[in-house]
Amino acid sequence: MSKYPQMLKAIKAVRSQVCWKHNSAVRHLRKRKQRGHLPTTATLEDYERIILTVLQDKTGRAYRYWYNGIPYVTVVATVDTRQWLIMFAYDGVMESAFVVKRPERYLSKPGFEWIGSLNEVDNEL
Repeated sequence: MSKYPQMLKAIKAVRSQVCWKHNSAVRHLRKRKQRGHLPTTATLEDYERIILTVLQDKTGRAYRYWYNGIPYVTVVATVDTRQWLIMFAYDGVMESAFVVKRPERYLSKPGFEWIGSLNEVDNEL
């Protein structure tokens, strides 16, 4: 039995289909382009491919992030030499995905709880 069954279920849900909050996908895509995280020609499909690449990387680092008592899955992995952080709710709905320049510093903020590698989570710790 997994120590984190809800987290594993959420990861599998996003791997199966990337779902965004109503009307937020295009807003997130535009923001990533404006910040230089994605080329100006990137499509939503390109953006979601990065999200799926992060979730397939067995060396990706999994965290649980708590915000106002609500847990979110957070995974950081390298895609094309950049560290991408993706975050989604336990219901599998995306919160965000962006390049993080200093993940160790970012993830040391209050609210982040180290869980393990994606390989460990996939193998039910």
